Amino acid sequence: MGRKSDTTDTADAGIPESGEQNKHVHGQRTYWWNFTLIYLSGVMAATSIGRITPVSIDLESDLGLSLGQVGLVASSVTAVAAVLGLAVSFALRPLDPRRTLIGGLVVMGLAGLLVSRAGGFPLLLGGRLVESVGYVVVVIAAPVLILGLGDDEHRMVSLAIWGTFMPVGLALGAFGGGLLSGGFGWRTSLAVAAAATLVVAGVALRLPGARAADADADAGSASASDSDSNRPESARPGADRPAPEGSGVTRSRDGAGSPALRARARRLARPVALGAGFATISATIVTFVALYPTYLHDEFDVPTAAAGTLTGSVSFAGVAGGFAASVLLRRGAPMKYLFTAALLMPAGAFAAFGATGGLGISMTSAVLIAVTNELVVATVFAALPLVVRTSADVGVANGLVAQLGSVGSLAGPPLVGLVVTAADGWWAVGPTLLAGCAVGVVLLRAAVGRERQA
Repeated sequence: MGRKSDTTDTADAGIPESGEQNKHVHGQRTYWWNFTLIYLSGVMAATSIGRITPVSIDLESDLGLSLGQVGLVASSVTAVAAVLGLAVSFALRPLDPRRTLIGGLVVMGLAGLLVSRAGGFPLLLGGRLVESVGYVVVVIAAPVLILGLGDDEHRMVSLAIWGTFMPVGLALGAFGGGLLSGGFGWRTSLAVAAAATLVVAGVALRLPGARAADADADAGSASASDSDSNRPESARPGADRPAPEGSGVTRSRDGAGSPALRARARRLARPVALGAGFATISATIVTFVALYPTYLHDEFDVPTAAAGTLTGSVSFAGVAGGFAASVLLRRGAPMKYLFTAALLMPAGAFAAFGATGGLGISMTSAVLIAVTNELVVATVFAALPLVVRTSADVGVANGLVAQLGSVGSLAGPPLVGLVVTAADGWWAVGPTLLAGCAVGVVLLRAAVGRERQA
Protein backbone atom coordinates (compact mmCIF):
# COMPACT_ATOMS: atom_id res chain seq x y z
CA MET A 1 0.00 0.00 0.00
CA GLY A 2 2.87 2.28 0.82
CA ARG A 3 4.28 1.39 -2.53
CA LYS A 4 1.10 2.49 -4.28
CA SER A 5 1.20 5.74 -2.38
CA ASP A 6 4.80 6.32 -3.45
CA THR A 7 3.91 5.69 -7.06
CA THR A 8 0.97 8.01 -6.88
CA ASP A 9 3.04 10.73 -5.21
CA THR A 10 5.72 10.42 -7.87
CA ALA A 11 3.15 10.61 -10.63
CA ASP A 12 1.48 13.55 -9.00
CA ALA A 13 4.80 15.30 -8.72
CA GLY A 14 5.84 14.35 -12.22
CA ILE A 15 2.82 15.52 -14.14
CA PRO A 16 3.10 19.19 -13.26
CA GLU A 17 6.85 19.05 -13.78
CA SER A 18 6.40 17.60 -17.26
CA GLY A 19 3.80 20.23 -18.05
CA GLU A 20 6.11 23.02 -16.91
CA GLN A 21 8.93 21.57 -19.00
CA ASN A 22 6.76 21.39 -22.12
CA LYS A 23 5.59 24.95 -21.51
CA HIS A 24 9.20 26.09 -21.16
CA VAL A 25 10.25 24.37 -24.40
CA HIS A 26 7.29 25.88 -26.25
CA GLY A 27 8.14 29.31 -24.87
CA GLN A 28 11.74 28.96 -26.02
CA ARG A 29 10.68 27.99 -29.53
CA THR A 30 8.23 30.86 -29.72
CA TYR A 31 10.85 33.33 -28.50
CA TRP A 32 13.49 32.30 -31.04
CA TRP A 33 10.94 32.14 -33.86
CA ASN A 34 9.90 35.71 -33.14
CA PHE A 35 13.50 36.82 -32.78
CA THR A 36 14.36 35.22 -36.14
CA LEU A 37 11.62 37.22 -37.84
CA ILE A 38 12.90 40.45 -36.28
CA TYR A 39 16.49 39.61 -37.22
CA LEU A 40 15.45 38.80 -40.80
CA SER A 41 13.72 42.18 -40.98
CA GLY A 42 16.97 43.90 -40.02
CA VAL A 43 18.94 41.88 -42.55
CA MET A 44 16.53 42.82 -45.33
CA ALA A 45 16.79 46.48 -44.31
CA ALA A 46 20.59 46.29 -44.47
CA THR A 47 20.52 44.81 -47.97
CA SER A 48 19.34 48.22 -49.18
CA ILE A 49 22.81 49.60 -48.44
CA GLY A 50 24.72 46.80 -50.17
CA ARG A 51 22.56 46.28 -53.22
CA ILE A 52 23.69 49.46 -55.04
CA THR A 53 27.37 48.49 -55.14
CA PRO A 54 27.10 45.65 -57.71
CA VAL A 55 24.92 47.73 -60.07
CA SER A 56 26.87 50.99 -59.84
CA ILE A 57 28.53 50.57 -63.24
CA ASP A 58 25.16 49.79 -64.84
CA LEU A 59 23.65 52.91 -63.28
CA GLU A 60 26.47 55.02 -64.72
CA SER A 61 26.06 53.62 -68.21
CA ASP A 62 22.26 53.27 -68.41
CA LEU A 63 21.24 56.47 -66.61
CA GLY A 64 24.30 58.58 -67.41
CA LEU A 65 25.19 59.12 -63.75
CA SER A 66 28.54 60.39 -62.57
CA LEU A 67 30.62 58.52 -60.01
CA GLY A 68 29.69 61.14 -57.42
CA GLN A 69 25.98 60.70 -58.10
CA VAL A 70 26.24 56.95 -57.76
CA GLY A 71 28.08 57.41 -54.46
CA LEU A 72 25.33 59.72 -53.22
CA VAL A 73 22.66 57.20 -54.15
CA ALA A 74 24.54 54.45 -52.32
CA SER A 75 25.16 56.43 -49.13
CA SER A 76 21.84 58.25 -48.87
CA VAL A 77 20.40 55.62 -46.51
CA THR A 78 23.13 56.25 -43.95
CA ALA A 79 22.90 60.01 -44.41
CA VAL A 80 19.23 60.13 -43.44
CA ALA A 81 19.86 57.86 -40.45
CA ALA A 82 22.52 60.32 -39.29
CA VAL A 83 20.04 63.19 -39.44
CA LEU A 84 16.80 61.58 -38.27
CA GLY A 85 17.80 58.74 -35.96
CA LEU A 86 17.03 60.45 -32.65
CA ALA A 87 13.94 62.25 -33.95
CA VAL A 88 12.48 59.00 -35.28
CA SER A 89 13.11 57.26 -31.95
CA PHE A 90 11.05 59.93 -30.16
CA ALA A 91 8.30 59.77 -32.78
CA LEU A 92 8.04 55.97 -32.54
CA ARG A 93 8.14 55.88 -28.75
CA PRO A 94 4.37 55.66 -28.08
CA LEU A 95 3.64 53.31 -31.00
CA ASP A 96 3.40 49.54 -31.29
CA PRO A 97 6.92 48.47 -32.42
CA ARG A 98 5.50 45.56 -34.43
CA ARG A 99 3.42 47.91 -36.55
CA THR A 100 6.27 50.36 -37.01
CA LEU A 101 8.64 47.56 -38.02
CA ILE A 102 6.18 46.26 -40.60
CA GLY A 103 5.44 49.80 -41.78
CA GLY A 104 9.15 50.49 -42.25
CA LEU A 105 9.56 47.32 -44.31
CA VAL A 106 6.56 48.21 -46.47
CA VAL A 107 7.94 51.70 -47.10
CA MET A 108 11.30 50.20 -48.05
CA GLY A 109 9.71 47.65 -50.36
CA LEU A 110 7.51 50.15 -52.20
CA ALA A 111 10.32 52.69 -52.47
CA GLY A 112 12.60 49.93 -53.75
CA LEU A 113 10.13 49.16 -56.54
CA LEU A 114 10.11 52.85 -57.43
CA VAL A 115 13.91 52.91 -57.55
CA SER A 116 13.93 49.89 -59.87
CA ARG A 117 11.84 51.86 -62.39
CA ALA A 118 13.79 55.14 -62.11
CA GLY A 119 14.78 56.75 -65.38
CA GLY A 120 17.15 59.37 -64.04
CA PHE A 121 19.03 60.69 -61.04
CA PRO A 122 16.21 62.76 -59.39
CA LEU A 123 13.75 59.85 -59.17
CA LEU A 124 16.51 57.44 -58.23
CA LEU A 125 17.72 59.60 -55.36
CA GLY A 126 14.19 60.46 -54.26
CA GLY A 127 13.24 56.81 -54.09
CA ARG A 128 16.36 56.00 -52.09
CA LEU A 129 15.61 58.79 -49.61
CA VAL A 130 12.11 57.41 -49.05
CA GLU A 131 13.63 53.95 -48.69
CA SER A 132 16.03 55.32 -46.11
CA VAL A 133 13.14 56.56 -43.95
CA GLY A 134 11.82 53.00 -43.82
CA TYR A 135 15.33 51.78 -42.99
CA VAL A 136 15.64 54.11 -40.00
CA VAL A 137 12.24 52.98 -38.70
CA VAL A 138 13.19 49.29 -38.96
CA VAL A 139 16.58 49.53 -37.23
CA ILE A 140 15.11 51.60 -34.38
CA ALA A 141 11.94 49.55 -33.87
CA ALA A 142 13.60 46.13 -34.05
CA PRO A 143 15.68 46.28 -30.82
CA VAL A 144 12.68 47.67 -28.92
CA LEU A 145 10.62 44.75 -30.23
CA ILE A 146 13.33 42.31 -29.14
CA LEU A 147 13.21 43.78 -25.65
CA GLY A 148 9.44 43.37 -25.68
CA LEU A 149 9.68 39.61 -26.28
CA GLY A 150 10.09 39.42 -22.53
CA ASP A 151 12.65 36.65 -21.96
CA ASP A 152 15.23 38.05 -19.54
CA GLU A 153 17.36 34.93 -19.91
CA HIS A 154 17.98 35.48 -23.62
CA ARG A 155 17.67 39.27 -23.90
CA MET A 156 21.39 40.08 -23.89
CA VAL A 157 22.31 37.23 -26.25
CA SER A 158 19.54 38.25 -28.64
CA LEU A 159 20.67 41.87 -28.75
CA ALA A 160 24.24 40.74 -29.37
CA ILE A 161 23.15 38.55 -32.29
CA TRP A 162 21.00 41.42 -33.58
CA GLY A 163 24.20 43.45 -33.87
CA THR A 164 25.29 41.19 -36.77
CA PHE A 165 22.37 42.18 -39.01
CA MET A 166 24.40 44.83 -40.84
CA PRO A 167 27.30 42.74 -42.25
CA VAL A 168 24.93 39.89 -43.09
CA GLY A 169 22.60 42.27 -44.92
CA LEU A 170 25.46 44.04 -46.68
CA ALA A 171 26.89 40.74 -47.90
CA LEU A 172 23.48 39.46 -49.00
CA GLY A 173 22.75 42.70 -50.84
CA ALA A 174 26.14 42.81 -52.55
CA PHE A 175 26.49 39.13 -53.49
CA GLY A 176 22.81 38.50 -54.24
CA GLY A 177 22.56 41.75 -56.17
CA GLY A 178 25.64 40.86 -58.17
CA LEU A 179 24.21 37.48 -59.19
CA LEU A 180 20.80 38.87 -60.12
CA SER A 181 22.09 41.91 -61.96
CA GLY A 182 24.60 39.80 -63.88
CA GLY A 183 21.90 37.42 -65.07
CA PHE A 184 18.81 39.63 -65.40
CA GLY A 185 19.91 43.27 -65.27
CA TRP A 186 19.98 45.91 -62.55
CA ARG A 187 16.29 46.75 -62.66
CA THR A 188 15.28 43.14 -62.04
CA SER A 189 17.85 42.87 -59.28
CA LEU A 190 16.44 45.88 -57.41
CA ALA A 191 12.83 44.81 -58.04
CA VAL A 192 13.43 41.31 -56.63
CA ALA A 193 15.09 42.79 -53.54
CA ALA A 194 12.12 45.12 -53.02
CA ALA A 195 9.63 42.28 -53.45
CA ALA A 196 11.56 40.16 -50.95
CA THR A 197 11.34 43.02 -48.44
CA LEU A 198 7.56 43.12 -48.85
CA VAL A 199 7.40 39.35 -48.32
CA VAL A 200 9.32 39.71 -45.05
CA ALA A 201 6.90 42.45 -44.02
CA GLY A 202 4.04 40.03 -44.59
CA VAL A 203 5.69 37.30 -42.54
CA ALA A 204 6.38 39.81 -39.75
CA LEU A 205 2.61 40.12 -39.27
CA ARG A 206 2.96 36.98 -37.15
CA LEU A 207 4.99 38.87 -34.55
CA PRO A 208 3.27 39.68 -31.24
CA GLY A 209 2.24 43.28 -30.82
CA ALA A 210 3.13 45.45 -27.84
CA ARG A 211 3.33 49.14 -27.15
CA ALA A 212 6.86 50.49 -27.17
CA ALA A 213 6.36 51.81 -23.67
CA ASP A 214 5.62 48.29 -22.46
CA ALA A 215 8.79 46.95 -24.08
CA ASP A 216 10.82 49.73 -22.53
CA ALA A 217 9.29 49.08 -19.14
CA ASP A 218 10.30 45.42 -19.29
CA ALA A 219 13.83 46.35 -20.30
CA GLY A 220 14.05 49.09 -17.73
CA SER A 221 12.98 46.86 -14.86
CA ALA A 222 15.50 44.23 -15.91
CA SER A 223 18.34 46.72 -16.20
CA ALA A 224 17.46 48.24 -12.86
CA SER A 225 17.51 44.90 -11.09
CA ASP A 226 20.78 43.94 -12.76
CA SER A 227 22.64 47.11 -11.93
CA ASP A 228 21.30 48.79 -8.81
CA SER A 229 23.85 47.14 -6.55
CA ASN A 230 26.70 48.58 -8.58
CA ARG A 231 25.30 52.08 -9.08
CA PRO A 232 26.16 54.95 -6.85
CA GLU A 233 23.33 55.91 -4.53
CA SER A 234 22.45 58.96 -6.60
CA ALA A 235 21.84 56.78 -9.64
CA ARG A 236 19.64 54.20 -7.94
CA PRO A 237 15.88 54.04 -8.34
CA GLY A 238 14.21 56.58 -6.14
CA ALA A 239 17.28 58.82 -5.91
CA ASP A 240 17.08 61.95 -8.03
CA ARG A 241 14.74 60.17 -10.43
CA PRO A 242 12.32 62.07 -12.68
CA ALA A 243 8.82 62.57 -11.43
CA PRO A 244 5.95 60.91 -13.30
CA GLU A 245 5.57 62.01 -16.90
CA GLY A 246 3.66 65.22 -17.31
CA SER A 247 4.76 66.72 -14.02
CA GLY A 248 7.56 68.68 -15.67
CA VAL A 249 9.78 68.44 -12.58
CA THR A 250 12.14 66.01 -10.96
CA ARG A 251 12.93 65.28 -7.37
CA SER A 252 16.28 66.16 -5.85
CA ARG A 253 17.72 65.35 -2.46
CA ASP A 254 16.46 68.56 -0.90
CA GLY A 255 13.04 68.18 -2.45
CA ALA A 256 13.38 71.20 -4.72
CA GLY A 257 12.16 70.96 -8.29
CA SER A 258 14.55 71.12 -11.25
CA PRO A 259 13.85 71.59 -14.96
CA ALA A 260 12.82 68.47 -16.88
CA LEU A 261 15.44 69.21 -19.51
CA ARG A 262 18.21 68.99 -16.92
CA ALA A 263 16.87 65.70 -15.70
CA ARG A 264 16.76 64.28 -19.21
CA ALA A 265 20.34 65.41 -19.82
CA ARG A 266 21.44 63.41 -16.77
CA ARG A 267 19.41 60.42 -17.86
CA LEU A 268 20.88 60.43 -21.37
CA ALA A 269 24.52 60.99 -20.38
CA ARG A 270 25.41 57.32 -20.56
CA PRO A 271 23.37 56.57 -23.72
CA VAL A 272 25.15 59.51 -25.39
CA ALA A 273 28.52 58.08 -24.31
CA LEU A 274 27.51 54.69 -25.73
CA GLY A 275 26.40 56.24 -29.02
CA ALA A 276 29.50 58.44 -29.32
CA GLY A 277 31.76 55.48 -28.66
CA PHE A 278 29.84 53.48 -31.23
CA ALA A 279 30.40 56.30 -33.74
CA THR A 280 34.17 55.76 -33.57
CA ILE A 281 33.73 52.02 -34.10
CA SER A 282 31.43 52.58 -37.07
CA ALA A 283 33.88 55.10 -38.53
CA THR A 284 36.69 52.54 -38.25
CA ILE A 285 34.96 49.67 -40.02
CA VAL A 286 33.37 51.80 -42.75
CA THR A 287 36.74 53.47 -43.37
CA PHE A 288 38.34 50.06 -43.70
CA VAL A 289 35.68 48.82 -46.14
CA ALA A 290 35.93 52.03 -48.20
CA LEU A 291 39.73 52.22 -48.43
CA TYR A 292 40.88 48.61 -48.43
CA PRO A 293 39.94 47.76 -52.06
CA THR A 294 41.96 50.75 -53.29
CA TYR A 295 44.87 49.74 -51.07
CA LEU A 296 44.83 46.18 -52.42
CA HIS A 297 44.82 47.51 -55.97
CA ASP A 298 47.59 50.07 -55.37
CA GLU A 299 49.95 47.95 -53.29
CA PHE A 300 49.36 44.39 -54.53
CA ASP A 301 47.97 44.99 -58.04
CA VAL A 302 44.75 43.16 -57.19
CA PRO A 303 42.13 43.81 -59.91
CA THR A 304 39.46 46.25 -58.82
CA ALA A 305 36.60 43.73 -59.00
CA ALA A 306 38.57 41.11 -57.10
CA ALA A 307 39.60 43.66 -54.47
CA GLY A 308 35.96 44.52 -53.84
CA THR A 309 35.01 40.85 -53.57
CA LEU A 310 37.85 40.18 -51.12
CA THR A 311 36.81 43.12 -48.97
CA GLY A 312 33.19 41.98 -48.95
CA SER A 313 34.27 38.47 -47.94
CA VAL A 314 36.37 39.84 -45.09
CA SER A 315 33.48 41.99 -43.90
CA PHE A 316 31.13 39.00 -43.88
CA ALA A 317 33.68 36.92 -41.95
CA GLY A 318 33.36 39.48 -39.18
CA VAL A 319 29.91 38.07 -38.35
CA ALA A 320 31.76 35.45 -36.29
CA GLY A 321 32.72 38.21 -33.88
CA GLY A 322 29.07 39.02 -33.19
CA PHE A 323 28.24 35.44 -32.32
CA ALA A 324 31.40 35.21 -30.21
CA ALA A 325 30.19 38.23 -28.25
CA SER A 326 26.84 36.55 -27.58
CA VAL A 327 28.61 33.48 -26.17
CA LEU A 328 31.02 35.52 -24.05
CA LEU A 329 28.24 37.71 -22.65
CA ARG A 330 26.15 34.69 -21.81
CA ARG A 331 29.10 33.33 -19.84
CA GLY A 332 29.37 36.57 -17.91
CA ALA A 333 32.28 38.31 -19.64
CA PRO A 334 32.36 41.97 -18.48
CA MET A 335 31.31 44.37 -21.22
CA LYS A 336 34.11 46.80 -20.46
CA TYR A 337 36.67 44.13 -21.39
CA LEU A 338 34.89 43.38 -24.67
CA PHE A 339 34.84 47.10 -25.44
CA THR A 340 38.59 47.31 -24.77
CA ALA A 341 39.07 44.71 -27.52
CA ALA A 342 38.23 47.53 -29.96
CA LEU A 343 41.91 48.49 -29.78
CA LEU A 344 42.63 45.37 -31.84
CA MET A 345 41.05 47.14 -34.82
CA PRO A 346 43.75 49.81 -35.24
CA ALA A 347 46.35 47.16 -34.38
CA GLY A 348 45.07 45.16 -37.32
CA ALA A 349 45.06 48.29 -39.48
CA PHE A 350 48.78 48.82 -38.85
CA ALA A 351 49.46 45.43 -40.44
CA ALA A 352 46.66 45.46 -43.03
CA PHE A 353 47.78 48.82 -44.48
CA GLY A 354 51.47 48.47 -43.67
CA ALA A 355 52.59 47.14 -47.07
CA THR A 356 54.83 44.64 -45.28
CA GLY A 357 54.51 40.88 -45.08
CA GLY A 358 52.62 40.42 -48.32
CA LEU A 359 48.98 39.95 -49.22
CA GLY A 360 48.47 37.05 -46.79
CA ILE A 361 49.45 39.10 -43.72
CA SER A 362 47.33 42.00 -44.93
CA MET A 363 44.23 39.83 -45.42
CA THR A 364 44.67 38.08 -42.06
CA SER A 365 44.91 41.45 -40.33
CA ALA A 366 41.83 42.63 -42.21
CA VAL A 367 39.87 39.66 -40.85
CA LEU A 368 41.00 40.64 -37.34
CA ILE A 369 39.57 44.13 -37.92
CA ALA A 370 36.22 42.77 -39.13
CA VAL A 371 35.81 40.16 -36.38
CA THR A 372 36.74 42.61 -33.62
CA ASN A 373 34.36 45.20 -35.03
CA GLU A 374 31.39 42.85 -34.89
CA LEU A 375 32.32 41.71 -31.38
CA VAL A 376 32.21 45.31 -30.18
CA VAL A 377 29.08 46.21 -32.17
CA ALA A 378 27.21 43.23 -30.73
CA THR A 379 28.25 44.28 -27.22
CA VAL A 380 27.00 47.82 -27.86
CA PHE A 381 23.51 46.56 -28.69
CA ALA A 382 23.55 44.19 -25.72
CA ALA A 383 24.40 47.16 -23.48
CA LEU A 384 21.35 49.20 -24.49
CA PRO A 385 19.11 48.18 -21.55
CA LEU A 386 21.96 48.66 -19.08
CA VAL A 387 22.87 52.28 -19.84
CA VAL A 388 19.45 53.84 -19.20
CA ARG A 389 18.33 55.24 -15.86
CA THR A 390 14.61 55.12 -16.66
CA SER A 391 12.70 52.48 -18.55
CA ALA A 392 11.22 54.88 -21.11
CA ASP A 393 14.66 55.82 -22.45
CA VAL A 394 15.58 52.45 -23.99
CA GLY A 395 14.14 53.42 -27.38
CA VAL A 396 15.79 56.84 -27.23
CA ALA A 397 19.14 55.22 -26.43
CA ASN A 398 18.68 53.00 -29.47
CA GLY A 399 17.97 56.07 -31.60
CA LEU A 400 21.12 57.77 -30.32
CA VAL A 401 23.21 54.72 -31.18
CA ALA A 402 21.70 54.54 -34.67
CA GLN A 403 22.17 58.24 -35.36
CA LEU A 404 25.68 58.68 -33.94
CA GLY A 405 26.81 55.44 -35.55
CA SER A 406 25.63 56.77 -38.91
CA VAL A 407 27.47 60.05 -38.30
CA GLY A 408 30.65 58.06 -37.72
CA SER A 409 30.06 56.05 -40.88
CA LEU A 410 29.70 59.23 -42.91
CA ALA A 411 32.62 61.13 -41.38
CA GLY A 412 35.20 58.34 -41.08
CA PRO A 413 36.20 57.61 -44.70
CA PRO A 414 36.66 61.21 -45.90
CA LEU A 415 38.55 62.27 -42.75
CA VAL A 416 40.93 59.32 -42.84
CA GLY A 417 41.29 59.78 -46.59
CA LEU A 418 42.42 63.36 -46.02
CA VAL A 419 45.00 62.21 -43.47
CA VAL A 420 46.32 59.55 -45.84
CA THR A 421 46.62 62.12 -48.62
CA ALA A 422 48.37 64.63 -46.35
CA ALA A 423 50.77 61.97 -45.06
CA ASP A 424 51.32 60.69 -48.61
CA GLY A 425 51.13 57.09 -47.51
CA TRP A 426 48.83 54.27 -46.39
CA TRP A 427 50.86 53.94 -43.20
CA ALA A 428 48.79 56.79 -41.73
CA VAL A 429 45.62 54.67 -41.56
CA GLY A 430 46.75 52.76 -38.46
CA PRO A 431 47.69 55.75 -36.26
CA THR A 432 44.55 57.66 -37.29
CA LEU A 433 42.24 54.76 -36.43
CA LEU A 434 44.12 54.23 -33.17
CA ALA A 435 43.37 57.79 -32.07
CA GLY A 436 39.67 57.37 -32.83
CA CYS A 437 39.33 53.94 -31.26
CA ALA A 438 41.16 55.00 -28.10
CA VAL A 439 38.57 57.74 -27.55
CA GLY A 440 35.81 55.29 -28.39
CA VAL A 441 36.99 52.72 -25.84
CA VAL A 442 37.03 55.38 -23.10
CA LEU A 443 33.47 56.42 -23.99
CA LEU A 444 32.13 52.87 -24.21
CA ARG A 445 33.66 51.84 -20.89
CA ALA A 446 32.29 54.98 -19.26
CA ALA A 447 28.83 54.19 -20.63
CA VAL A 448 28.57 50.78 -18.95
CA GLY A 449 30.53 51.81 -15.84
CA ARG A 450 30.31 49.06 -13.25
CA GLU A 451 27.10 47.59 -14.55
CA ARG A 452 26.51 43.88 -14.15
CA GLN A 453 24.80 42.01 -16.94
CA ALA A 454 22.40 39.20 -16.24
